[in-house]
Amino acid sequence: MLYDALIDDFEDDDARVRSPRDFDASVEVLDGDSDDTPLVDVDSDNDNSVDDSSDEFLGDDGETWSDDPVRMYLTQMGEIPLLTRQEEIFLARKIELTRAKFRGMLLECDYVIQDAIKVLRRVQDGELPFDRTVQVSVTDRLEKEQILGRLPHNLKTLDTLLKRNYRDYRIATSKSRSESQRAEAWVRLGRRRRRSVKLVEELGLRTQRIESKIGTLEDFSKRIDELKVRIDEHKKAKGHESERADWIAEYRNILVATQETPTSLRRRVNQLKVIYSEYQQAKRELSEGNLRLVVSIAKKYRNRGLSFLDLIQEGNAGLMRAVDKFEYRRGFKFCTYATWWIRQAITRAVADQSRTIRIPVHMVETMSRVRNVARQLLQEKGREPTLEETARRAGTTVEEARRVLAMSRYPISLDRPVGNSEDSQFGDLLPDGEAESPAIGAAQEMLRTRISRVLKTLSYREREIIKLRYGLGDGYSYTLEEVGHIFKVTRERIRQIEAKAVRKLQQPSRSQELVGFLD
Repeated sequence: MLYDALIDDFEDDDARVRSPRDFDASVEVLDGDSDDTPLVDVDSDNDNSVDDSSDEFLGDDGETWSDDPVRMYLTQMGEIPLLTRQEEIFLARKIELTRAKFRGMLLECDYVIQDAIKVLRRVQDGELPFDRTVQVSVTDRLEKEQILGRLPHNLKTLDTLLKRNYRDYRIATSKSRSESQRAEAWVRLGRRRRRSVKLVEELGLRTQRIESKIGTLEDFSKRIDELKVRIDEHKKAKGHESERADWIAEYRNILVATQETPTSLRRRVNQLKVIYSEYQQAKRELSEGNLRLVVSIAKKYRNRGLSFLDLIQEGNAGLMRAVDKFEYRRGFKFCTYATWWIRQAITRAVADQSRTIRIPVHMVETMSRVRNVARQLLQEKGREPTLEETARRAGTTVEEARRVLAMSRYPISLDRPVGNSEDSQFGDLLPDGEAESPAIGAAQEMLRTRISRVLKTLSYREREIIKLRYGLGDGYSYTLEEVGHIFKVTRERIRQIEAKAVRKLQQPSRSQELVGFLD
């Protein structure tokens, strides 16, 4: 076999085989999810009931088909039956068991366990946040302290186990060893892998941190098969060995990094895909049985800047978070537990996405408090409360209350369509502050006509001097000296002519034409 032929010279070619710790993986660690996002603007009532009726969205005709995506979604959702308490517990147990089985099989691969150790070491060094990397109850402070206490010891033990695994892998894949020695090495390797899984599980590493590695292992398995086909075809074509040296080196490096054989790697990937599919299916069934709960909660947040379909989508994201974190052993119903996560997801989306100009979450909380106080005062006093009364009841300053109320106004996009027509936009209806008013334009045109009529009663020289001196032509007011150069006379003569022309214009017969334009 090709695999055995390649493994034969492992011991004789140490320089060409890299250790697992030196293998440069091309897949980075996923960013952790944010679990500690504060809840904002939550309704005071805690109605956890599920609205089983979707009639208000389906119309009076009872038809189940429509081009409206919301109606189509609600119609399909109505076909999914609700879960009983026993079915919820069954699915929660299935999720727990398949997740544990998936994690165990994934972590038994040395490539994945090495990546998990790197992540945990970054947590120990403070490079990654503890709460977003390690699964720990936020109400159990003792559990967090216990994990932090055992973290250094477990990491040190894992390093020792990985070194021994590498030595046993060399023995297990060496043709120079006997069959019994190779079998014993595989047994020791499997035993230490199971112990490594227990050590990592004690530290509570989140599934999201290693979940993507199944795709990496699948890529490795496919690459191994591709390289094997290339090498076999090259050998059949009797090509020179140096031409396939790079393929052989890559083939060996992948096997050493995963510490698997091609067959065992392929088998592990196939088993992981089956278990992962069962895990995702159980999560999907539990979430689908509670889609009505999302719609029931999303209805309370309509008319807040997001469409109803967007609210449902954000609520479904919160529902999936609840599925991942649900602990059925605490005795709560899933809908009771999921309500908080759904509301948290919807209210965060409203705070982040409903406004063109985003407002920080803490300011949204303040705005909600001030608005609620103003509403209470309106009900108590029967009139709009003053700014001072609102600030006093809300426990803030008058300036802060004024700023918050001003910030609560929603901006409107100028490109927003008007009505059902796409031809006109809201910006088309707004007055242009820089454009000239028609009334002002007409008045100025009448003034120009009257001035021109009055100036025609003067002589040519007087008329031109007045136009030049007062900028009635091009808007530029010429000096006496500049006008003198134009008419080739002295500046004193220009002054005399200007004074004479002004006296003429002040005569009642002429000035009466312009009286109506005086302010």
